[in-house]
Amino acid sequence: MISLATVSDVQARSPQPLDDQQQARAAVLLADASAIVQAKVPDMPQPPPDTAVGVVATAVLRALATPADGLTNESVGEVSRTSAHPGGGLYFTDDELELLRPVHPGPGGAFSIWTV
Repeated sequence: MISLATVSDVQARSPQPLDDQQQARAAVLLADASAIVQAKVPDMPQPPPDTAVGVVATAVLRALATPADGLTNESVGEVSRTSAHPGGGLYFTDDELELLRPVHPGPGGAFSIWTV
């Protein structure tokens, strides 16, 4: 299977440079993300839509930001934050998956309007 994005695509969307360990993890996550997309969007057009690179790179960046220990919630005093998706770090939102699905043409063809 062909990866839908590259480590360079992920790096270009990252706010800071990825170190060697993050680049290696990104490569693995890109393969996983591409497999997930293929499973969830089996009718994705070929070649993939222009949105595919950004969607996959964004999902990988989210996964890279997930703490390695799997911590999802943290509270210090009255401040709390959620730092990961409950299902794990690598996931796609419904909106992201929609960007990868084929665009179905609307109703077409000629029609008439009768006036009296």
